[in-house]
Amino acid sequence: MTELERLVFGELEPGSPLPSESQLAEELSVSRLTVREAVKSLQARGLIQVRHGRRPVIAPLSPTAIEDFFTTSVRRDPRRLLDLLDVRRALEVHIAGLAARHVNRASAGAMEDALSAMRAGIDDPDAFNAADIRFHEALAAASGNQILTYLIEAMQQPLQTSWMQSRRGHIARGRPLSDVIDEHARIYDRVVNNDPAGAQAAMREHLAQTERSLYAALQLPIGGSERST
Repeated sequence: MTELERLVFGELEPGSPLPSESQLAEELSVSRLTVREAVKSLQARGLIQVRHGRRPVIAPLSPTAIEDFFTTSVRRDPRRLLDLLDVRRALEVHIAGLAARHVNRASAGAMEDALSAMRAGIDDPDAFNAADIRFHEALAAASGNQILTYLIEAMQQPLQTSWMQSRRGHIARGRPLSDVIDEHARIYDRVVNNDPAGAQAAMREHLAQTERSLYAALQLPIGGSERST
C-alpha cells in the first residue's frame, strides 16, 4: 500500500507506533482488512515490528534482507565470492577515500583496535576473521555514509565465507597472515593521515591480493572463463 509506505518511510521515526487499524482505515479510505494485509506485508519486509498485544512500530533500519541475499548467493556457488569481490571493490575503494576525508578519533580508534585484534589472533582463525571484518566495518563507519555502512554490515556472513576461502588461498600461495595485517595497516595509515588517493590505492592492492588468493582457493586460473560457468 503506497500511502502506508509513505507513512512508514516519510513521517514516522524508527520505534514510533503506527496509528490504530481503524485510524489507518479511515485516513486511507480503505477497509480494515486491507490495512491488516498491508501491515503483514510490511512486517514480512522487515519495515515494521509487530508484538502481541501491542501496536505495530516502525522497525529500525536493518541490513538483514541484503545480507540474506549475499549469503544465499555464495552458499549456492562459491565462485560467486568473486562476484562479491567485484562489489567490494566498487564500494570499499570509494569508502577508503571517504574515510580518509571524514575519519575522527572514534572511528580511527575502532580501526586500530581491530588491527590489534588481528595481530593478537593471528594463530586463531575465528578471532582473526572476526577482527578483519570489524576493521572493514569500522572503515565504512569512518566514511560517514550510513548507507555504505549498512551495505558493508550486510556482507558480514559472506565475508566470513570469503575470508575462510582466501585464507586457504593464502596458504596455497605461501602468503603469511602477517602480509594481510600489513595490507590493513597501510589502509589505516593512509586514512588517519587524510590521504584519500593513498587509502584508495592501499584498498585496491588489498582486494587484488584477496582476489589472487580466492582464485587459488577455488583452483581457478586468474581471470579464467571458469568463473562464470
